[in-house]
Amino acid sequence: MQSYWERETLRHFDLIVVGGGIVGLSTALFYAESHPNSRIAIMERGLFPEGASTKNAGFACFGSIAELKHDVQSMGAERTIELVQKRFS
Repeated sequence: MQSYWERETLRHFDLIVVGGGIVGLSTALFYAESHPNSRIAIMERGLFPEGASTKNAGFACFGSIAELKHDVQSMGAERTIELVQKRFS
């Protein structure tokens, strides 16, 4: 026999995401944008994410200055600016 909380806690969600790191939150955000009336739950083991998003395996990088300089030299400033703008849109 299950308690009320065991029966009802996770029943009424359209999407349950396991992990509140970069990938989990991005998944939930993308889903919410394409399904605005949905109910989404994000499950995280602790108070804060402690998995790959907080370690070297899951860093987010938009390019270092050296990479951007190389891009400008190889494809030109205008094309590099377009690519950087796409990263933030």
